[in-house]
Amino acid sequence: PLVLLMLAVLSPTRAVTQTVADSGTYFVRHGTDTVATEQFQRTSTRLEGTLAIRNSARTSERWVAVIGPDATLPLIEITVREGTDSAGRKAKVTERARVIFKEDSAAVDAVGGSGIHTRLFGTQRGALPYLNLSFALLEQAIRRARVAPEHKQIPFFNLGGGQTVTARLSPLGSDSLLLEIGSVRYHLLVDAEGRVMGGRIPAQNVVVDRR
Repeated sequence: PLVLLMLAVLSPTRAVTQTVADSGTYFVRHGTDTVATEQFQRTSTRLEGTLAIRNSARTSERWVAVIGPDATLPLIEITVREGTDSAGRKAKVTERARVIFKEDSAAVDAVGGSGIHTRLFGTQRGALPYLNLSFALLEQAIRRARVAPEHKQIPFFNLGGGQTVTARLSPLGSDSLLLEIGSVRYHLLVDAEGRVMGGRIPAQNVVVDRR
């Protein structure tokens, strides 16, 4: 289960008038079953998406991130809901958080039943947020490596627990990359602009398609 530390007042959720530079939907399948879908859109300074998990709780994770000039995401906000909106009732918000990255730390503001709490985690400079099954956030690691080619190893801050892990990038061919996070190996189909167009996690029988 996702363990997120959450927040109420979310600055990137203000309306933006920038032209959407990219958008799409990722379909994540395990075998023949679709286990998650992720809709996202990107402008020059903002990346946002909704990851819908196909589980009994009908969990959705809505996230909004600020894009820095160096392709990092210095601020991300996440709202986790269960259920669906129906008959005038909204899905239940179970978690809400804001994470601010600065230097080698991540400050997490959390909203819970007892109010707002802040925790400070150690991480690595330039760490990107990691959310399980979010391929739009994985794509940001590739964009980060393209902006700063010396960064072939990208630190990820796990939003599900606060740990920092290192992703290693290496070519698989003219249009594919291998992204390794610990023992997990992603084979990613990447176009000339650095967009993830699809991929696989071979050891887990997981396939992702972008539409």
